[in-house]
Amino acid sequence: MLNIWLISWRNITHNKKRFFFSLLGIILGISFVTSMLIADKTTNDVFDYYEQMYVANADYWVLSDEHTYSEDVVSTVLTSSAVTETLLALDKQAFFELEGNRSLNQSSVRITGVSDQNSSLLKLPVIEGDLDNEGLVIPQDIANLLNKKVGDTIQFSDLGEAKVSAIVEYTQLLASPSNWESAEQKSFRVMAPLDLLREWTGMDNELSYVRFQTNEEGENLFQSLQEEYRNSNVYAQPVVADDRQSNDIEGLYTFFYLIAGLSIFISGFIVFNMIYTSVMERKREFAIMKSFGYLQSSISRLIFIEVILLALIGIAIGVPIGIWLGDIFMQTLLSVFEFDMVYTLNWKIPTLTAVVVGILFPVVFSMFPIYHAGKTSVLGMLKMGGPTKSTTRQYLIRALVGVGLLSFVLIDHPVSYLFILASIILLFPFMLLFLNRIFKPILRMFFGYSGSLAAKSLTQQLNRNANTAAILAVGIAVILLLSAVIESAPEGYENEIRNTYGGDLRVSSEAPWSKQDREKLLSYDSVANVEPLTESTPITWETVDGDKRQFSILAVDKEGPRLFVSPEEENTYNELSKETSILLGERAFNEWGGNIGEYIYINTPSGRQQFKVLDVVKTSHYSGYVAFMDENHLDHEYGWANSFDMLITLNDGYTEEKLRDQLWLDFSSHLSKVETVENEIKSKTSAITGMNELVLIMLVLVIGLASIGTANTLLMNTLERTYEIGTMRALGFTKQQVRKMVIGEGVLIGLSGVLGGLASGIILLYVTSQSKLFGEFISFQIPLGNIILALVAGLSLSFFASWISSTTASKIGIISSLKEG
Repeated sequence: MLNIWLISWRNITHNKKRFFFSLLGIILGISFVTSMLIADKTTNDVFDYYEQMYVANADYWVLSDEHTYSEDVVSTVLTSSAVTETLLALDKQAFFELEGNRSLNQSSVRITGVSDQNSSLLKLPVIEGDLDNEGLVIPQDIANLLNKKVGDTIQFSDLGEAKVSAIVEYTQLLASPSNWESAEQKSFRVMAPLDLLREWTGMDNELSYVRFQTNEEGENLFQSLQEEYRNSNVYAQPVVADDRQSNDIEGLYTFFYLIAGLSIFISGFIVFNMIYTSVMERKREFAIMKSFGYLQSSISRLIFIEVILLALIGIAIGVPIGIWLGDIFMQTLLSVFEFDMVYTLNWKIPTLTAVVVGILFPVVFSMFPIYHAGKTSVLGMLKMGGPTKSTTRQYLIRALVGVGLLSFVLIDHPVSYLFILASIILLFPFMLLFLNRIFKPILRMFFGYSGSLAAKSLTQQLNRNANTAAILAVGIAVILLLSAVIESAPEGYENEIRNTYGGDLRVSSEAPWSKQDREKLLSYDSVANVEPLTESTPITWETVDGDKRQFSILAVDKEGPRLFVSPEEENTYNELSKETSILLGERAFNEWGGNIGEYIYINTPSGRQQFKVLDVVKTSHYSGYVAFMDENHLDHEYGWANSFDMLITLNDGYTEEKLRDQLWLDFSSHLSKVETVENEIKSKTSAITGMNELVLIMLVLVIGLASIGTANTLLMNTLERTYEIGTMRALGFTKQQVRKMVIGEGVLIGLSGVLGGLASGIILLYVTSQSKLFGEFISFQIPLGNIILALVAGLSLSFFASWISSTTASKIGIISSLKEG
């Protein structure tokens, strides 16, 4: 007796082309899943790596709401037995001495002087040189732009010069522009020995902050420091690894899982189609096996092993391809970001997950055919002459359910998308019949009588053909929705930024702005208004689960600049001024995990306090990872008085660039950063725009995967009609006519899938644009370029798939096919 594994292997490889296409579908599905899981895990690791690099081994730090404070203020820290290591730092804004015609903005640099460049409280990945506490530490971006190597000298205006002792990889502490265009928007950053910077500036005994590491007594020391610094310009905070203010990447993870889910869905359908067709073809075989004593479980186990064999081969080939694709995807993804980030491909756990998924999803999608095979009736199959067809009643039920699910377009809820996609699949047989009638004359025009036969043959396996087209349609619809979101998101971001930025420019100083500074700013002809922006940062707080997070708290006033939008804005301002309460941006609110009206715990400069959360608001500041408090309460109860930022509104006809240059000239002694609303818009939208290329690639890949399903379906249709095709050949049909007939079927399936996908995508986009959750952010904007790409790719790949299947049909011999019949 043959081994059951060998029997299963012979069964699935009996038809080699069908086996190849089914296996190819599984391989691509598993490879896409693997690559997306790897991209998800690796991206998360990249940002965790840079978070931990910034935090290093520090537990707490001491900061100030003024520029600097005396080293004597932290004597408690420096002498405490609870402190195991300290790092003293001083920040000073300066300018490079550059050759050529460079603006002050392009030459601005923040020098951070530290007491020990090799401290464990710093993480500086050295590329070249040593952290010797004698020279400058510069990032690779500066080294490339200034053409500097270890040992070269860098000159600073009105300060001095120093040699480069080390060049390091990207790190948040020394994040610098990578080109001169970016240098117009942000300063360079370098690190110097603390003693050298103090010598240059004359700021002896001055510090900007102190980081320190503690033993088990650290919490007691922190609480005593909060009491010691209460009602002073100095405050202590825990060091928290939280970069959500600078990195809004949650949408990336949704993208990864969306593509992975689509891949599984399409590959699963290909598996289902193959196994179900195989079961229907072998029903008479199963009936005979049962008549010889085979049990239902034995037959089901036979099909189950066939599926497992397919899955194992798919995993063996698809997982390595997925790892390679994941690496390529990460290179493309990280190139979207402004900084040159490094990564280590995290493939082990994603690979194990992909292996489990690769085994499970073919089995899950094959459960119905496996069960159906085991339930084969001996007497019923011996009496039947062929496969049964769907009845009118079944189609009527399918139509009613499909229409019912389609009504979810009127319901504003995320679950509605799943019901809409399900309705599309259920209603697709009727759409295929409709398109079949419309395009039948066109098929006849291009393919002659073969085109008419193609249109007629399409209805013989209506459900299978419709399901194949529907899977293609769903893939196109989801990708088009995603691309439309990416295209319209920049406009939504721009509107949100302009409505909540508070002015045309945000000017930052390393020292608090004075009344005289504001009067000078107002004296400019280009300036219409100047408002101080008080930002308390960095501030740690706690989620509902007790996890520590870090964000900024901005002061707001009804008469001041508009920093957020709320449905009941005026009432919100009034409530905020009555009591010491707080508003949370949307991302901060979601991360907090509480409800409106509950209390949030914050480590303020006046100690740990709790504040009532009045509301959640929309804002562009830090992508919504921020909080707001009435300016009077922020000053008195909270304990933050100084403003390091000014929001400037320009008069009509004036540009930000001219004013920016003037600001650097007049306030160069303490100016640290000049940001414009236009640059903020560009910064926020550039990463999203870059994602469109990835979406286009995924669109072609999804269509390609679905086209494999088309080829598989056509191949199965052809093999089921061997006798029919043989009869046609006997009556005078040529091989060329048979090929045209199969190609016509494939083109019609592909065209139906593409048109259905475009229509479905537009429906989903309309639902999204009308949603209260997304409507203000996503406009009804049809991505014409992606639609054209989907049309061309869909028709081309469907034509190629049908051409491959047509070669099998044209090779069917007349005599052999008639004998089989």
